[in-house]
Amino acid sequence: MKMSLSSSLFARRATGAVLACAAVACAASATAADSYPSRSIRIIVPFAAGGGSDVTARLIGKKLQEAYGQAVVIENQPGASTQIATRNVIRSAPDGYTLLLATTSIVNNAHLYPKLDYDAMKELVPVVGIVDVPPFLAVGPGIKATNVKDFITEIKAKAATEKGVTFGSAGPGSTLHLASEWLIKQLGIKAVHSPYKGSGPASVALAQGDVDFSFDNIPPLRPMVDAGKVRLLMVGARNRFPSTPALPTLKESGLPDEELSSWFILMAPAQTPPAVVASINSEVNKILKKPDVRSTLIDLGLAPMDTSVDDLKKRMRNDFDMWGGIIKDAKVTLE
Repeated sequence: MKMSLSSSLFARRATGAVLACAAVACAASATAADSYPSRSIRIIVPFAAGGGSDVTARLIGKKLQEAYGQAVVIENQPGASTQIATRNVIRSAPDGYTLLLATTSIVNNAHLYPKLDYDAMKELVPVVGIVDVPPFLAVGPGIKATNVKDFITEIKAKAATEKGVTFGSAGPGSTLHLASEWLIKQLGIKAVHSPYKGSGPASVALAQGDVDFSFDNIPPLRPMVDAGKVRLLMVGARNRFPSTPALPTLKESGLPDEELSSWFILMAPAQTPPAVVASINSEVNKILKKPDVRSTLIDLGLAPMDTSVDDLKKRMRNDFDMWGGIIKDAKVTLE
């Protein structure tokens, strides 16, 4: 069918209008990046001051302030398993001036809370990865094994007894709890979960022999390890951790090659200009390469990342599926 002259003219004009709009959008994004930042930036931390996420945010914020020449303010908004802070950032203007220090809760909460009233995966955009937070398999005085092979043999034998196996965690639904659920499934055993209010109490319970094992992060475990009350057997990650180079990974321990680390990343409201996202990504990745920053983070039990926005999107999608599968298999739900 032949197109009339008027129809052809309309089509050309419509195409031109679309291209013009696209050009304007690109120009607006470029302009936003050129002038960014022109005022102070807020990083919202969904936990109280003093914890690992807060310390990380303040370290990165200080360096980002030096790089940009604008104030970077850290604002703590704890509560409701990170939901309060997440909602507030979602509702913020998409201009790069309000960022969320997000944790793995971003992907897990959708599975843990059936009535969640937002979709963080759609309403926020990942900006840059900061650190992985690897979990370490730790055992207390009730377990004699000094390596993973012997641990598996011992824990399977104990699971078959009347007393059974117990494991602790920093709280129900935490990635540390879910890492243990993953291990239990791999070993084909049953175990009783004893949740505690944070890693500190969980580590003390482990050292006292109240539970057989747990996954936890380095800082709360370090005093117990130094005192000889707790032993570390492996790191629940794909790579060995710099400060514990002798500890094997999951794969090296004969388990599936999985990444059970949680993470800290920066996210922004959806529709934040891509050029602004790219600017923050570039600056933070430069910061993470600084020797003093890397050293400080590793001392805190954190593994610095080096990610593009696309890398981070892929990681989040993979973790959404992986942790969601673990939560479903273990039948973990929270109100």
